[in-house]
Amino acid sequence: MELMKKSIYTDKIKAKAMLQIPLEEDINVSDTRPDVGRLVFTRGKVKIDEIKTGMNKIWVKGKLAFQVLYEAEGKDAGMSGMEGELPFMEEIYMEQVESQDRVICENELEDMRVNMINSRKLSIQAVISLKPRVEELVETKICTGIAEYQMQTKMSGMTGGEVEQLEYRRKNQEYLETVVCKRDLLRIHEESRVGSALPAVGNLLWKSVDVTQIDFRPLEDKLAVSGEMTLFLVYTEEMSGKVNWFEGVIPFSGNVECQSCKEGMIADVSYDIGHEEISVREDADGEARVIGIELALELEIKLLCKGDVQVVADIYGVSCEVDTITNQSLMRRLHQDMYVEEKFAHNTKLEEAQPKPLQICHSDARLEIEDCTLDEDEITWKGNVALRMLYLSGEERGGFHSIEDSVPFSLTRQMLGIRDLPNKKEELPMPRYALFPQLTQLHASLKDGNQIEWRGVIQLHMPLYDIEKEDILQEIQIGELDSQKLEKLPGFAIYFVKKGDTLWQIGKKYYVSVEKIKEINQLTSDEIKAGDRLLIVKTGEIE
Repeated sequence: MELMKKSIYTDKIKAKAMLQIPLEEDINVSDTRPDVGRLVFTRGKVKIDEIKTGMNKIWVKGKLAFQVLYEAEGKDAGMSGMEGELPFMEEIYMEQVESQDRVICENELEDMRVNMINSRKLSIQAVISLKPRVEELVETKICTGIAEYQMQTKMSGMTGGEVEQLEYRRKNQEYLETVVCKRDLLRIHEESRVGSALPAVGNLLWKSVDVTQIDFRPLEDKLAVSGEMTLFLVYTEEMSGKVNWFEGVIPFSGNVECQSCKEGMIADVSYDIGHEEISVREDADGEARVIGIELALELEIKLLCKGDVQVVADIYGVSCEVDTITNQSLMRRLHQDMYVEEKFAHNTKLEEAQPKPLQICHSDARLEIEDCTLDEDEITWKGNVALRMLYLSGEERGGFHSIEDSVPFSLTRQMLGIRDLPNKKEELPMPRYALFPQLTQLHASLKDGNQIEWRGVIQLHMPLYDIEKEDILQEIQIGELDSQKLEKLPGFAIYFVKKGDTLWQIGKKYYVSVEKIKEINQLTSDEIKAGDRLLIVKTGEIE
């Protein structure tokens, strides 16, 4: 007898690992650069170039790209800058990994410190975290009906109906299916313009671009991407050679083709900035004022679709014996697609030795989530906001200076149903949630001449999942009735309903269809309660 089945595909974690890499190297200042007198501002970014897989191991090749803005000394006194890369190659053991697997490697620059050894040499110390994982699409086949008898079935609510020899019941099965799972690239080409209020650009001393806000929206056969990026430049003026700076916020948007993508799907998308290039070119008047920006956003795209289907939950025979073979599978459902916003405010007090700010040039922040806890009826997120600012001082020790601060935070939100999430602490091969944090609308201002006031908005997007173990019907085997078992059953009986009884359980016990019990007892629904009396008439026959 053939079972009608539907395939559901779910992404599961096949293998994962975590490795911290310490990097330490001395860097010589190029002969074309002036001597270093004082370090002002630094920046580091991890870039993964290549991942190779083998049996139970992977190799990750990448680099730490760094920038240094410094105050020069000697005959070339003034501001200057340098940049470079520290390469790394790591072998990571990952059990169950095979050569054909696709590896997703999250990375994070835990710490980076740049120190002066002397005016011609710097020391760079950094700690990089690598978190590789392998995901695979797993097919689960669920039984939606019995092909041979499907057209003859008379359904009634949850109990199903009698079909010749079989009685089966259905239940509604909700699920979350992985429809798209792929890696793609979004190339961004934008430009900005240094306004006429600022001098034209001569030489770039510092250039950086950061994605400060991003949103992913599934549409028909494509994923729409939109957001904002912040461009910051420190440069020497074209005519005078004086040092100036420029900052601009640039919106961007684009689409990535995604076959089978539909509006309303859940977008589980992470990104990293791969190739980036900032160039300066002349405008129509021949002045270097046009800033070209080219970015390659490396996207890990996962699109999930909600669905539900009627599945065969149980079968018994009215005039035959039925054995069922089930397989336990994990089913994922969407508990809630959460969007959380919280205003952020903090004051940083300058130390006595710190030069007082005259003007803020640039500020940025990095939001780090360290822990997410599901507890009773609430969710708590804990982490840190790493703040940085570059400013111009008007004091005797004038020039550019920077300040950094780290602010811990904790957010809690009430949400019904958390306590009902099964196995909250059990390790499962699929995540219970995806978390996408960002800090937007950052603004830094001077307060009382001795404090910096930071304001922004913490935004968290978190799809939260229910993950349950379900017994999935795989096969049924039909045989003749056990004559001894049937002979022990009475021809008819009065059954007193106990608490928790259902018509299905009673019919299965006596080899009687649910519809037959309802017909004899003149019941119009499947509802029964403790203390009810039911007349049971045996209908099974022995050949």
